[in-house]
Amino acid sequence: MLNFTKFLFIFCKMPRQKYKLNTESLDFEVIKIPLRRKTQRFFVMFLLSLILFFIYACMYSQFFESPKMLLLKSENINVKLKYDLLLKDVENADKSITEINNRDQNVYRTLFGLDKILYTAEKRNINFQKRDFLHGVDKTFVVLDDFRHKIYIQSKSFDIISKYAANMEKMALCMPSIPPIDLRKVRNIGNFGRRMHPVYHKIHLHEGLDFSADTGNPVHTTGDGIVSKVRYSSSYGNVIDIDHGFGYLTRYAHLSKIFVKEGIQVKRGETIGLSGNTGTSTGPHLHYEVRYYGTAMHPKKYYVDESSEISYDKIINGNK
Repeated sequence: MLNFTKFLFIFCKMPRQKYKLNTESLDFEVIKIPLRRKTQRFFVMFLLSLILFFIYACMYSQFFESPKMLLLKSENINVKLKYDLLLKDVENADKSITEINNRDQNVYRTLFGLDKILYTAEKRNINFQKRDFLHGVDKTFVVLDDFRHKIYIQSKSFDIISKYAANMEKMALCMPSIPPIDLRKVRNIGNFGRRMHPVYHKIHLHEGLDFSADTGNPVHTTGDGIVSKVRYSSSYGNVIDIDHGFGYLTRYAHLSKIFVKEGIQVKRGETIGLSGNTGTSTGPHLHYEVRYYGTAMHPKKYYVDESSEISYDKIINGNK
């Protein structure tokens, strides 16, 4: 009976320790496991635990999403929505600046006789990776940079136009807008452009108009300005240059007499000299040029042939 009780007591302890039956003493003895074997078992169990944990983590990530991953996906959706809105804003802003530019080119700059402006934004050599969200973002920033450049150029253009608009009344008086000589006293008017030179008999570019008239006919300035040059040359003879500002300059050549000096201000219709036959000329006439920023323009674009006698006399007499 005592031995059976002892057996039960030992059996209850078996989960903690292993025992073996001693056949000689009929008693259970504790099986002692060496430390080396215990260490090996520990590392084996630890390694198996790591493997099982890795397998579990992989399977969980494949079929389940963590709260952090769900939050990142939600933030990513919000970023894409904001990017789409930004892209639409950029497209609308680009359309707006294009409309403003068209109005500027075709209305404002044409009204004031200004050259058209060109956008010369730098071309950037950037390699964007396809199917990359950052591709669209980086590209948008490049477009925005070019858009800022367009705004800068357009603002400079508006500064110039504002300056011209503020001086519109002055500009209207300065533009060469009347004939330089009374057309009632003109026999004929030569051609503008390429033609045969009457003296050298070579094709050349004739940059003005020749008003055939008797020597001594009054020559009038065609707009307000300042006499920039008074000189004699072998080709032009006695010649007067008047700077009207706003890019305009007029030239009056082959004069028989000159009534003005360099640096003085003149008014439209004021008599500045008399027609003549000086320089390289085959007969009495007035050679008249209109230059805009140095480029010869057709003078007939700036005055009307059918101007009435009363209005022309009024302009001339108003400056006497």
